[in-house]
Amino acid sequence: MSEQPAEYLFDADEYARIHAAERLFDEGTKRLIGALDIVPGARCLEVGAGGGSIADWLCDIAGSSGLVVATDIDTRSLEAITGRPNLEVRRHDIVKDPLELDHYDLVHVRLVLEHLLERDAVLEKLVAALRPGGWIVVEDVDYVSGVPVSDLGAVEHERTQSVRLEVFAAGGVAHYLGRELPARLRAQGLEDVGNEGRVWIMEGGTPGAEWFRISMAHLRGRLVGPDRLTDAEVDKMLELFEDPNWAAFSPIMVTAWGRMPQGRESPRGSA
Repeated sequence: MSEQPAEYLFDADEYARIHAAERLFDEGTKRLIGALDIVPGARCLEVGAGGGSIADWLCDIAGSSGLVVATDIDTRSLEAITGRPNLEVRRHDIVKDPLELDHYDLVHVRLVLEHLLERDAVLEKLVAALRPGGWIVVEDVDYVSGVPVSDLGAVEHERTQSVRLEVFAAGGVAHYLGRELPARLRAQGLEDVGNEGRVWIMEGGTPGAEWFRISMAHLRGRLVGPDRLTDAEVDKMLELFEDPNWAAFSPIMVTAWGRMPQGRESPRGSA
């Protein structure tokens, strides 16, 4: 994911963080999308496609008669994907730029809405892009579970986590959005709404801890300051993220899905 609001908390050059998230989250994303009735010939939209791992995989699902549209405001990683004639890479700001109406059999968006101040309007736009019978799959985190597991680093993790969530909130990040996704999809008039939450024990050196480590390194300038953290506290936490004896629960990754009812057109004027 790298769709950006007016004030994005992470640097544009964030490929290591994106790829760490892909290693952590892709297995669950593929399993849940794979359980839906997406058939060859489908038109799929991958929003905030980031490193492109899911877009690349969706090309196999859609097949030679289908199409995968992968959008992002930074498409450099996507343009590096080769050998996929059914992939369209589109430089696109999901907040400002239009989408086709009643067009897609699958819309997938991961770790995007939580970062957007206009998340309500964007979700409405994404739903409007669905064909009757089409599916939308939305994934965002809920930080209620991000608590220490090991005694090692427990105090440091709680302290830095508290400040990190303050920074998120100040930047407009909805760090508890995951729990709201099923209700938000039902409010859009979708049917067959379901959800799953996934939590890992992040141990130092694993993809989950690496995702957190890179994120904290990116955010150092916002985390350090009066009434926040010291550089020494950030350095200590960065070390713990690489220590195999450190462990904490990850945030919950909530995946929610819903289907546009057959015979009902998407809301007009939303895209």
